[in-house]
Amino acid sequence: MAVDALVQRFISERDQKVALIENLASVAEDEGRDLYETDLETIQNARSRIVALDSQIEKVGADLEMADSVKARLSRLDPTVVSRDFQYRSAGEYVWDMLHQQQPEASARMQKFHRRAAEHLGLDKANTIPTAGGFNGLVVASTSGAILDPSPSGRPLFSALGVNPVTSSTFMRPRIVDANFSTGVAAQGMEKSELVSKTWDIIAEPVQMTVYGGYINVSELLIDMISSSLDMVVTHMNRRLEALSEAAVVTEIAKTTETVAVVDGNVMAAIGDAAALVFANTGQLPTWLAMGPEGWGALVGLTDLAGRPLFPAVGPANALGTGGVNEFTMTVAGLRAVVTAGITDTTLYMGNRYGIEVYERRHPVMQALEPAVFGRQVAVATSLGFYSPITAEAGPADVPPAERNGVVKITGLT
Repeated sequence: MAVDALVQRFISERDQKVALIENLASVAEDEGRDLYETDLETIQNARSRIVALDSQIEKVGADLEMADSVKARLSRLDPTVVSRDFQYRSAGEYVWDMLHQQQPEASARMQKFHRRAAEHLGLDKANTIPTAGGFNGLVVASTSGAILDPSPSGRPLFSALGVNPVTSSTFMRPRIVDANFSTGVAAQGMEKSELVSKTWDIIAEPVQMTVYGGYINVSELLIDMISSSLDMVVTHMNRRLEALSEAAVVTEIAKTTETVAVVDGNVMAAIGDAAALVFANTGQLPTWLAMGPEGWGALVGLTDLAGRPLFPAVGPANALGTGGVNEFTMTVAGLRAVVTAGITDTTLYMGNRYGIEVYERRHPVMQALEPAVFGRQVAVATSLGFYSPITAEAGPADVPPAERNGVVKITGLT
C-alpha cells in the first residue's frame, strides 16, 4: 500500500537524522570540544526535520484498526470478527509501533502480534520453521547485550596534543627566526652610548591538509529492518577513522632524529636525558610521554633493587610516579603518560606543544542513495595537518638541512 511505503520512508529518514545528531555529538565528546557552529546548524535542521517527520508519521500511520469495543458488539452478530489473528500489513507498520511503545494502541498491537506468533509456532522444534534473520522467518533468534567491538576507540595521543580547528585546506604557519637572540640585548658601554640593536625575521611555512576517510555501501533493506543499523555503521566507521588519525600522528612524531637509548636497563636516566633534550630543542619543559601498550607494560613492570615497583598503583612513597594494570592512567617523573594503540612497540616519545602541532577539519557524514542497487553509500572523512617547528635552522644551501626535533624518541626499553 502507498501508506505503508510512505511510513517506511519517513521512519528511515528519521533514523538517519537521529544517527547524524548522535555522530556529531560523539565526535565533539571524543575531541573534548564544543560543537562547531556548522554542527549546531546541522543538528537544528535535523531536529526540525525529525519533528516534522513525527507529525507526518503520527497522521499517516495512525491505527485504522477497528476498536475493541466495536469488535465486542459485532462479535455477538459475527464471532469471526474477534477470532481473526492480528497481522501487520507491512514491516513499516511493525517498526512504527516498535518506536511508539509508549502509546497504548501501539503496545497492544505489538502484544497481539507476538502472542499470535507464539501460538502459531508452537513448542515442538521439529515442527518449527528454522531460525532466520529479519522478518523472513517465523522464529527470530534474539540477541543479548550490546554488540562487542574489540577494535581500539578514541584518540588519546591526538587529544593530548590538542587539536587546532582549521577552515582551509592550506594555510601558513608563522614563526620567529632570531639569529641574534643571545646578542640582541647587551650591557651599555658608557652612559649615553648607543644600545645594541638587532633585528629578527618572521617566516611563514605552509601546512597542507590531507583528507582521510572511507565509505561503505549499505543495503537499504538492512537500514529499514534494523532501526539502529545506520548508527552502528557510522559509529564503527568513525572508529576506523579515529584509529587512522592516531596512526597518522604517531607517524609524524616518529620522524624525529633526536634519540636517547636506555643503557643497562636504566630507564629513568634515559627519561632524564630525553627531558633535557626536549628543553634544549624547544626552550620548554616536556609535558607528555607517549607509549604503546607494550611500552606501558614494560614501565608498569619496572622495580627497584628491593623489588618494589617504580610506579606503584597505591600508596607511593618516594616513587617516581604512579601506575597500575587496571587502567592506562599513569604519571612518569611528573609527565602525563599517554597510551595509544598507534604505537606498536616499546618506543617512548617525549615532547610538549612546541614539538608538534595537530590541525583538523572534521567533515560531516555523507550519504548518497543508490536506487539501482537498493542501497546507499555512507562516507566519513576528516582533514588532518601536522606542523613540527624547526629546532635548528638549515645551513647555507640547506646544508646541513633544518632539524625538527622537538619530540625526543626513547629506545631500548625492554
